Amino acid sequence: MGRGSYARTTPERFGFPRLHRTRGKRLHGFISGDLVRAEVPKGKWAGTRTGVVAVRARGQHRVTTAQGRFDISYKHPSLLQRADGHSYAIVCEPGMQTARKTG
Repeated sequence: MGRGSYARTTPERFGFPRLHRTRGKRLHGFISGDLVRAEVPKGKWAGTRTGVVAVRARGQHRVTTAQGRFDISYKHPSLLQRADGHSYAIVCEPGMQTARKTG
């Protein structure tokens, strides 16, 4: 699994640096690919889920679990493992809640 790329400058057509890039890979303490546990206290998607996070600049990070994908605020997830370049399988544990609204 890739870890992304980072270029400090944008080169011109001859290869010399033209401008400095200010992008940061870490947003709200998370990097895409981190394994997180999201504990959403209330609302339509309330519950605890574990999955891989994809960070967003606005703070609504996307978490991919075995049940599907959902967006959560940057305030709810807690870090379990940093992204280390490996891809891990996500399996559904018995008794886990689904990401669908019931009722």
